[in-house]
Amino acid sequence: MRLQAQLTALLLALEGGLVVVPVAASAEGGMRAATNCEVRLLAGLGGRGSNAIAASSNGLVIGIADTATGGSAPLLWRDSRPTPLTIPLQAAAPTSVNRAGVVVGTGYDATHEVLVGWWWQNGRYHRLPVGPGDIALPSMVSDSGVVVGALIADEEHSDGPGADEDERPAVWSTVTAAPRELRLPPGARSGHAFAIGPDGTIGGVALADGGTPVLWAPTGTPRTLPTLGGRGGVVLAIGSDGQALGQSAVPGGTHAVHWDASGLIADLGTAAAGPTSSAQAGIAGIAVGTGSTPGFRASRPQAVMWVGNSARILPPGSEGQFAGVSGTASSVSQQGGTTIVVGFSAAANGLRRATEWSCR
Repeated sequence: MRLQAQLTALLLALEGGLVVVPVAASAEGGMRAATNCEVRLLAGLGGRGSNAIAASSNGLVIGIADTATGGSAPLLWRDSRPTPLTIPLQAAAPTSVNRAGVVVGTGYDATHEVLVGWWWQNGRYHRLPVGPGDIALPSMVSDSGVVVGALIADEEHSDGPGADEDERPAVWSTVTAAPRELRLPPGARSGHAFAIGPDGTIGGVALADGGTPVLWAPTGTPRTLPTLGGRGGVVLAIGSDGQALGQSAVPGGTHAVHWDASGLIADLGTAAAGPTSSAQAGIAGIAVGTGSTPGFRASRPQAVMWVGNSARILPPGSEGQFAGVSGTASSVSQQGGTTIVVGFSAAANGLRRATEWSCR
């Protein structure tokens, strides 16, 4: 699990357009489709592709969309209306938004040849504070304005600028405050914070020879969590009920999991038909993410919603010349009596479209 390598791959993919590697179509195996959910594709910025990355507790959605001129840009959907974010960086990628409309993300400053962590609100762009020689990698901003992510040291290399792979988990108490590094568990050399819960508990991963899921108390004290069969894992989200969610490695793939308050792990992935699944967001009693379904020569990812331990596919959307065959769910919120899930649908050629599911 090389987090910096994953970020670099993301930045390269954004510059090439919003596509994914196409995979074979298949039957859905043992997972049934959710029948109480309406699906729709969100409007983009005039280009072919788009992707909804995260949503706030009150329904704001952020993502990336191709433009009519062939580029791509970050955007915010408010009441389903897209607004591009003016971010003066290349490959600007938002990662999170809170109910006040604060967006955080990363991008590349071509002038100074360095990665940059940023925040945006009410039409204005700002850089996230860091110490000299550091780069910010924000992953999430909470409704109270706390940011979690990681710091990396900017380095000069003979073949150009870059960053070392020793990420240090960090938290910013506000978007204008200096970061505070989180203590790593014994034996870990690096880590990353991906989520923060309602009570200030932070979730993420510590890295040594493999990935170890970690929860940091609001005081910063780390607590490692168990994995399935002692293999690697990561906390990717903390639900509105305080439950930690993520994935754990299993033979041949990963399984979506959750941990209760005592740290006991539960395997959600056994409810999915394919070898790989991951829980990426949750509210009380509901988790969403991705599951794979067996296919000819390949596995096809599908957006999945777990209600308790029962997994259901969120059917991909279609519109005009776009016919979705796969996808993923990245965020979930409760709006009145409706559960709103966002993510993307993908066509057989890999083109993505931002998608919203409304489930009752």
